[in-house]
Amino acid sequence: MNALKHMKILYVNDRNSDEEYGVSELQDYCNNIIVSNNSINAIEIYKQEKPEIVIYSVSFPKIKEEEFIQKIKSINEKAQVIITTENIDKQKLYNAINFHLIKYLAYPFNMNSMLDSLKDCIKSIDSNTSNIIELSDSLTYDRFNRTLLKNGELVSLSAKETNFFDTLIKNKDRAVSYEEFNQIIWQGEMTKDALRSIVKDLRRKIDKSIIKNVSGIGYRVDL
Repeated sequence: MNALKHMKILYVNDRNSDEEYGVSELQDYCNNIIVSNNSINAIEIYKQEKPEIVIYSVSFPKIKEEEFIQKIKSINEKAQVIITTENIDKQKLYNAINFHLIKYLAYPFNMNSMLDSLKDCIKSIDSNTSNIIELSDSLTYDRFNRTLLKNGELVSLSAKETNFFDTLIKNKDRAVSYEEFNQIIWQGEMTKDALRSIVKDLRRKIDKSIIKNVSGIGYRVDL
């Protein structure tokens, strides 16, 4: 995590509380953390300090969450934003895709989850890429929040469907073998019928042309 030590992070505490959830732990990994006690002041701080990453701890915000994100994005459209919140509903997941480069963490979370989110931010900064993948004109996938949008609507996926599709996306440059799916999703207890059922249901929900069968090997995603 050497790269994190050199990042400037703006931590915005809008939880109507003096508690700065995780800040002391983060200071073990990052040398430059700026703390703001509300989202209104945070906008001005962001303009002046230009941090690479914003962590927005929201519960009783001074301004609406969407408005805060829009203001940050209007200053820097590639801003890396992590939002920690009491719950993650469909609207938040939709916002994650719509605004790009937003990561949601629900309380309570551990420091490893936060560090994983920060690593993802650093990867996006270094590669100048987004965690949002445009699969087609009608399909969009959020790699971090593992959500799929079709024609502007969230697609409801089961846990196994999500794991299957996410595995394909993570290995988009190759075919994923049957045995890999067996170990990743079924912990060694997969049946052929169970795998076929997952593929059939996913193709029905999204697009038949996205998931390709590679004879004798497994499946791959066609982007």
